[in-house]
Amino acid sequence: MKKILITGGSGFIGTNFINFLSKKKVQILNIDKLSLISTKEKFKKIYFKKNYTFIKYDLKDPYNIYSILKKYNPHFIINFAAESHVDRSITDPIYFIKNNIMTSTNLFYAFSMMNNKNKIKFFHISTDEVYGSIKKGSFKEKNSYNPSSPYSASKGSTDLIAESFNKTYNTNIKILNLTNNYGPYQFPEKFIPTLIFHFLKNKAAPLYGNGKNFREWMHVSDSCEAIWEIMKLNKKFDRMNIGTEKRYSNIEILKIVFNLMKSKNLTKLSNSNYLKKVKDRPGHDLRYALNSKLFKNYTKYKMKINLVSGLNQTINWYIENKNWLKETRKKYHYKRLGLYD
Repeated sequence: MKKILITGGSGFIGTNFINFLSKKKVQILNIDKLSLISTKEKFKKIYFKKNYTFIKYDLKDPYNIYSILKKYNPHFIINFAAESHVDRSITDPIYFIKNNIMTSTNLFYAFSMMNNKNKIKFFHISTDEVYGSIKKGSFKEKNSYNPSSPYSASKGSTDLIAESFNKTYNTNIKILNLTNNYGPYQFPEKFIPTLIFHFLKNKAAPLYGNGKNFREWMHVSDSCEAIWEIMKLNKKFDRMNIGTEKRYSNIEILKIVFNLMKSKNLTKLSNSNYLKKVKDRPGHDLRYALNSKLFKNYTKYKMKINLVSGLNQTINWYIENKNWLKETRKKYHYKRLGLYD
């Protein structure tokens, strides 16, 4: 039975990935420090629970991490561990930079000490934000990084450190650059949950600037399946973009969510009062765009959930999972972060 070690498996994508993996005949070890935005174990929907182990641990000591790796001896390592909210990184850049860079570096170093490291498949999960904004076209894997926020800079740094370990320590850490994800378990501070919760409260949803910032959006279920398909590959690559190649502006997303909720009678807002434009985020990238041809050519995977269907499912999930929502509301009070004057 394959053993998969996951760091940051209690975050948004990590939680969904563990739920996804738990339906397969694999052993899973989840290492997570459990931060403010983490999903507690009681909310995970794990199928084969006997094949799942959780260790509450912060990746602060590479030698302790090495001991865990040596004891568990995984076939795969998937590193999701990172603080990820851009607004929070603007409010507290030092924490983001220290945490994201040091935890990943500690993990890379521990991995480099493994005698059988070349037999272990290591995937470091990154983001499209490291490339920065592009007016036309899309970013390929070989394009240089140009991050705009402390968050994306910290993630870009970990990618470069991973590449340096590959050259210096003969590791084989593969980098997966994911586009914007949405779906179950996403903390309320992120864009799509913010829209949903404002509309549920019959409050106009905040829209940064003019709302013409373009993003690719992928349902987290598709991302989980995409990562799984990549894990099964035996082809050589250093970095791989995973996106939809379909871009929508923030105001388009806002309108779709509003119309879906209006059709379900989930909000009393009207077409004249469902949004309010607010001060833009500092350094707000205009357009993210990934060239995902390598991913498509290697895996032949086709996204299963289109945007409207995925948003509809996401709205339903938040409404149906009131206990999870109640728990998150204890830790988050919908205060705007990321303003810097």
